[in-house]
Amino acid sequence: MVAAKTRLAACAAVLIGGLATWASADTTEIPDVQVNLFVDGQIYQYDPAGQTAWGNPNGTFGYYGGGDNSNHSIGWDMLVNPDPFIIASLIYTNTSGITQNVVVEVVLPIGMPMASSLIGGSVSGSVTDGNGDGALFASVGGGAVYQAQTDFMTAASLLNNASVSTGAYGSALIGPESFGEPIPSQPHGAILATMSIRYEFSLSAGDSAALTGTFVAIPGPGSLALLGLAGLVSRRRRR
Repeated sequence: MVAAKTRLAACAAVLIGGLATWASADTTEIPDVQVNLFVDGQIYQYDPAGQTAWGNPNGTFGYYGGGDNSNHSIGWDMLVNPDPFIIASLIYTNTSGITQNVVVEVVLPIGMPMASSLIGGSVSGSVTDGNGDGALFASVGGGAVYQAQTDFMTAASLLNNASVSTGAYGSALIGPESFGEPIPSQPHGAILATMSIRYEFSLSAGDSAALTGTFVAIPGPGSLALLGLAGLVSRRRRR
């Protein structure tokens, strides 16, 4: 988890420095981030805010925790802002005896709807063999390992048709890939309620995959104009 925390801190420093000028939501309430896990047809739902979670002076919120089951172990180290951005570092271990198809969703409720937006994101990681027979990490059916989603609809995808393998007790890098560079600059439509990072992959038995993904959105020109108009109307009403 140390490597994941180092990547998280580096990503956070870059994002926070670039996003402080446009942040609009002001809240001390820890957002109700959800981690949804689907393993070979079984659904597991985790509540990060109910484990270790905290607010920071700069308006961001951190989450640290995880969960275990008979066929898996998952841990997370996340930083979010409802204005919004997500930095999600996850470590997933396949503790079963067979290759698994895995989906992990990190879902963030946003602070304010946007009529239009600019988005960007990235993903990187590694796969590690844990039982001496080599490890294989791959996308499912040639699809994408990473999806950036707004209101549960795919806005961008990365690591399409990915396949990464390593030998006995070895590790291999996954990615990195990114979109919307300089992040965030890819034009996108409205974001009404949620932003999500969705990971989907297959992982060989007894092995672990670590993934760090970012997803950032800022109001597009139309949204900024609406916010300015709303502020003008509000000031006139107070007068």
